Amino acid sequence: MEARFPQPFTRRTLTATIALLGVAAVSRPGFRQARAQTSPAGLDVENGPWPTVSAEDAGIDPSLPDTLDAVIAEYPAVTGIVVIRGGAIVTEHYRGDYGQDDPFDIRSVTKSVIGTLIGIAVQRGELSSLDATIGELIPDRIPDGADPEVAGITVRSLLTMTSGLEWDYRSDYERLEASADPVLTTLSQPVTAAGGEVYVYNSGGSHLLGLMVAEVSGRPLEDYADEVLFAPLGIERGSWGRTPQGEVIGGYGLKLTPRDLGRLGQLYLNEGTWNGTRLMPADYIRAATSYQSAGDGTGRTPYGYQWWVTDASGYDAFYALGYGGQYIYVVPALDLICVVAVGFETGLLELRSPRPLIETVIVPATQP
Repeated sequence: MEARFPQPFTRRTLTATIALLGVAAVSRPGFRQARAQTSPAGLDVENGPWPTVSAEDAGIDPSLPDTLDAVIAEYPAVTGIVVIRGGAIVTEHYRGDYGQDDPFDIRSVTKSVIGTLIGIAVQRGELSSLDATIGELIPDRIPDGADPEVAGITVRSLLTMTSGLEWDYRSDYERLEASADPVLTTLSQPVTAAGGEVYVYNSGGSHLLGLMVAEVSGRPLEDYADEVLFAPLGIERGSWGRTPQGEVIGGYGLKLTPRDLGRLGQLYLNEGTWNGTRLMPADYIRAATSYQSAGDGTGRTPYGYQWWVTDASGYDAFYALGYGGQYIYVVPALDLICVVAVGFETGLLELRSPRPLIETVIVPATQP
């Protein structure tokens, strides 16, 4: 990407971050730093637990762990940070009752899991084309009286959130949570734009993608995810949110651990391979993590396939984003993954985006 994209933080936040970097790092009460030590040679995350490595050996400023301890006070909602480079954990930090093995609600990072399952279905030949339509895959879910254009909405346009369905992103979550049938609510909307043209954030569209995966695989989405994604990556079966119909929600509500999210980021860094096995097509990975549509104020950067894309740190990067500041932030040129978790409910005034931690603290501390 040649254009620079706007960074979603204020001058006040940036100034505070830089100021904190200039002071001696101190340990904050209630925030536990799990210092990584160099692992035995040969330990490989693709064949077992996460290996660990010191910041210095990973080519990262050795002061980064202490710097994170100092800066984290600016982000009271953050309960976990994991920094991974070269397939090893460099440093991880947890706050409150949360630790490395505690699942948390990843909110809309769930969408990136659903996008991953679409790629796996393509690799396995279960989904023949991203141009397959709602009318071809789940025609029985189209409500009576729906806009005739609904049947022609493609998997690709749902992935890029350019389905053309009329939707208000500002009430996205509340609208679906209040609905007795989120599929009916989503597909009853008029189609007001041609597919692929207008970006509108829509969790209902991500839920439709999950239904499509379940349809082409011939099994419940949660079982499919466990078999083809979680088990191969060494992730314990995730806990999903459910609709009133008992189906797992595709747009939000999945619970995983911060380390689990690191494995998902590593799969994308590996361009779709894990332990010598290709789980996703490499060209799907490249398309998913590059510009496909304009995006909006939700992420303040362009959008791929259920992933956001940016170069705000000076490097091309992509990230999964969940409400409150959940992140899987991947910088391929640096072989770097940053996971940020928000594991408890907090007041709206405390929900400050932790992207500055990644883009102005962690990435600059990483040597090319």
